[in-house]
Amino acid sequence: MRERKYTGLSKDEIYLISRLEFEKERLITTQFARKLFPNSNKASKVISSLLRKRRIICLEKGKYLPIPLKAPNQQWFPNEFVVADLWMGETPYYIGYFTMYNYWGFTEQVPQTVFVLNTKKSCKKVIGNVRYQAVKISQKKYYGIEKVKIDEAKVCISDKERTLVDFIYNPIGSFENVETVLRDNIEKINLDKFIRYLKQFPVVSVRKRAGFLLEKLGCNALFLSKLKKAIGNEQTYIVLNPTNKSRKGKVNKEWRIIVNR
Repeated sequence: MRERKYTGLSKDEIYLISRLEFEKERLITTQFARKLFPNSNKASKVISSLLRKRRIICLEKGKYLPIPLKAPNQQWFPNEFVVADLWMGETPYYIGYFTMYNYWGFTEQVPQTVFVLNTKKSCKKVIGNVRYQAVKISQKKYYGIEKVKIDEAKVCISDKERTLVDFIYNPIGSFENVETVLRDNIEKINLDKFIRYLKQFPVVSVRKRAGFLLEKLGCNALFLSKLKKAIGNEQTYIVLNPTNKSRKGKVNKEWRIIVNR
């Protein structure tokens, strides 16, 4: 019965994957394989063989995701958010940008890439059949993180208010979408948290654009005053729509905005 179930796998390959499952480890690492097979050449050969047979998925060099032995016909792939978590390992990260814009309903466009903002690396990678993009950010931008449980894993995502800050900073489509998304969500978010997040974001132009739009939408004056205080004496005038190269438009002195619609 076992031979039928694990057809094509050697005794050593079955041992490696089953031992991993028994110890409740999520990844095969080079170190784990060498612990089971003290001969480093043998450990490398077992891993290489499993890769050829598509019984493990390479996340990066020395880090592999196993296909469970019980998976029928090897037709298995974990949730893409869980894969992102495993790929990042101990690196502080959150799934954000366009991935979260869709998750929180800011857009109906389904992203073709999972965006993983983190404090260490920028690169693009295909894992399984899914495209991932790691975007390096400064530690100052690493906040507003929520952990969600998916398939026994705790995955880091940007919460709704933090995602809205990112949307103003890095919108999808035309900049007019920012005003639309703000209008649609202003009654659905924690406004106090959103203002705190805007104040914390290390790009002052985001606060200026957000303040201008929030005032237009009738936001409470107390919240607006907090945002103005966070802008301080920064005197540079910025354009409302950064995708429009023109600097022609009505000047708003209160938020130091050129309304270049």
